[in-house]
Amino acid sequence: MIVIYRILLPILGFLAFPYYALRMLRRGGYGNQFFYRLGFWPQLPPKRKNITRIWIQAVSVGELSSLAKLLDFLLSNPSIEVVLSGTTSTGLKMASQKYGHRVLGHGPFPLDWLPFSRKVWRTIEPDIAILVDSELWPEHFNQAKKRNIPLLIINARLSDRTFSRLSSPWLRWTHPLIFPPNLSVIAASERQHARWLELSFPSDRVQVSGNMKIDAIDQSQIDNETRINFRRELGFSNDTLVVAGVSTWPGEEKMLIDLVHSLRLEKINIKLLIIPRHAERRNEIQKVLQNSGLPHHLRTENRIGPFDSIAYLADTTGEVMSLLQAADFAFMGKSLPPHHGGQNPIEPVALGLPLVMGPNHQNFRETCSELINHDAILIGENVSETHSLLLKLANKSDLRASMKNNCNSWMTKQGTPSEFTYKYLTKMIAKLPSK
Repeated sequence: MIVIYRILLPILGFLAFPYYALRMLRRGGYGNQFFYRLGFWPQLPPKRKNITRIWIQAVSVGELSSLAKLLDFLLSNPSIEVVLSGTTSTGLKMASQKYGHRVLGHGPFPLDWLPFSRKVWRTIEPDIAILVDSELWPEHFNQAKKRNIPLLIINARLSDRTFSRLSSPWLRWTHPLIFPPNLSVIAASERQHARWLELSFPSDRVQVSGNMKIDAIDQSQIDNETRINFRRELGFSNDTLVVAGVSTWPGEEKMLIDLVHSLRLEKINIKLLIIPRHAERRNEIQKVLQNSGLPHHLRTENRIGPFDSIAYLADTTGEVMSLLQAADFAFMGKSLPPHHGGQNPIEPVALGLPLVMGPNHQNFRETCSELINHDAILIGENVSETHSLLLKLANKSDLRASMKNNCNSWMTKQGTPSEFTYKYLTKMIAKLPSK
C-alpha cells in the first residue's frame, strides 16, 4: 500500500502545486528554511545515553500554543530533549521566538514523500514522535514503523469531513497506512475518543485527556488591572464597550463594521477590535475599513492606539489572549458563509468572554455543543441572526455577566489535559528499550 501512496503523491502534488504555490505566496514566509521541507535539516548533536529525544510536530500557532504547558513539563525534565517542527510561517516564527532557545532543534516539517521523509528521520533520530491535533502522514508514519519508533497523536481531533472520509468503504484501504501498530492516540474529548473507536482503532491504544488548549491559558495573568492597562494601550477608555472579531476571515469584518455603525447610531460608545486569522490580510482589511469610513489604527503602526480610532486592527501574531482581555464580548470567525468549519472557541471562553458564532462551526462541534448546553456561547443560524445576537449582547450587560459566569464554570470542570498527556508520555518512555 505504501508503494501506491509513493506513486500517487507526486502526481497529486504536481496537479495541486499551482493552488498551494499561490496560497503560500499570499501568506508569505514559506521560503524561509525551504530546504528543511525537503528533509535537509542540519545535523543535530549526537544522542546521549539515558536521554530520550522527542520530536513534536505542531502545524501552526494554535497547535503550538496548546503545547505550552506540556513543553514546560518536558523541558524541565533533564532526561528529555525536544525537537520541534511546524508547518506554517506564523507557527514557525512563534516556535523560534518562544521555544527556540529551549529545544534541541526547530524548523519546518518536511513533505511526506519518501526521499524527504527518510532523510529527516535519519537526521533527527527521535525515540518518540508526537503529532498535535489531526495530522496523519503515511510516509512519515512508515518511517517511524520501520525504525520501531512509537508514534503518539495528542489532543487528537478528527473533523467531520476527515471522519466521514475515513469511514468510507472507498478509503478503508488507507487505514493500515495511517493507523500503524506503533501509533497511540490521546483524544481531545469523549466524542473524539468514540470516533477513533468507530474507525476500529484498537481501544487499548486510545485514551482521552480533554482539550489541551485549555491548559494554554495562564489564568494567573488574567486580572482587572491588566485588562484596564491593556485597554488603555489600545486606545479604549474605561466606559467604552469593545467587541472583538477573533480569527476573522474575508467578509466577516464587514459584518462587524456594520454592527459598530448601527450601535454608534444608537449613541452606544462601542469600538471594534479585529484580530484576523491571517495577519497577512492587513492591507485587504484596511481597505474595507477605509471604505467604511471608520477611523482605525494598525497595531504594527504603533502599539499605542489613539483614543479617536473606532477600530483597532491587530495585524500581529501570537497576541490573541492578551488582546482579548481588552474586549467585552466577541465574534468567532470562519463561522459565517461561505466559510466552513469555524475556529476554536476555547481561548475567548477561557477569558470569560461572551461569544457569538455563526452557523458553521463543524470542526469544533463537540466543544461548541458543550458550551451551548452550558449557556456559555450563542450560535446564530445565519448572518442576520448572528448580527442580531451581537446587538443583543451589546445592549444587555446582565446577559454578558451571566455568560461570563457560565464560561468560568465550564472552564473549572475541564481538568488538566497536559498533565495527563505528560504522565502518559513518561509511561511510554519507561517502556522504551534501554540505550
